Amino acid sequence: MSPKFLVPPPQELTIPISGTEHKSYLHAWYFPAQSKIKKGFVVHFHGNGENLTTHFNFFKWLTNMGFDYLIFDYRGYGQSSDESATQEKTVQDGLAVFNYIHQQFAPTQLIAIGQSLGSNVLVRTLQELPKDQLPQMAVLDSSFTSYQSAASSALSQRWFLYPLIPLAYLAIDDTYSAEKNYDKTPKVPTLFFHGTNDTLIKKENGIQNYEKWPGPKALVLNEGGVHTSAFGDPRFVNSNKEILLNCFSFVTESKLAQFSDCTKLSK
Repeated sequence: MSPKFLVPPPQELTIPISGTEHKSYLHAWYFPAQSKIKKGFVVHFHGNGENLTTHFNFFKWLTNMGFDYLIFDYRGYGQSSDESATQEKTVQDGLAVFNYIHQQFAPTQLIAIGQSLGSNVLVRTLQELPKDQLPQMAVLDSSFTSYQSAASSALSQRWFLYPLIPLAYLAIDDTYSAEKNYDKTPKVPTLFFHGTNDTLIKKENGIQNYEKWPGPKALVLNEGGVHTSAFGDPRFVNSNKEILLNCFSFVTESKLAQFSDCTKLSK
């Protein structure tokens, strides 16, 4: 998909990755907030399949709510550097994106969202991120913290073998899995989503991640939901949008002690 067909079209960004031998870079789309009052900035670590052109619609709606929105491709995806993706490189990519956002935009309220593969990359990145670049809130959808456990979950369902194939090179080694460095996980307020019928990354992976999270946390289990359906399935989209915004309000209003209640919407 060409960005010129989107209204309004995103700004195409090139994010350099310092210290790389081949002057590596990431391709990103940046959608400025479409409201007069800006509430914050959102960065999206997308899942394993395809590239940003098939993932941006999950959260582009936030631009209408007053948020700037940036989504990027890891190296080896889309128009980013044509290199073989590795666990280590995805974390380097994540660090480069956070550094770029803070240098170019200096947001005071930053939400970081990770979906599927992006959930592990995001958490692993947070474990190495300087404190002054940490987001004020994280959102983890269909999450896992171990490539091996994710592969085991997916391989248990034979008809899901095909979408797993691009993930296989990451699943062999668990060195850069978030769970290997969980003691370094910052206490960022985090909202978890998982579908109860997710057969690619089973809900037990997300629940385990939620239970281990060291900071303020809240969990939404979408009954009958499948992989990354929290913001793609019409049954859940509207309520989950409200929950995300409500949980963000708990952060901005310094109600972190009550963060687990942010999923309870007023009727």
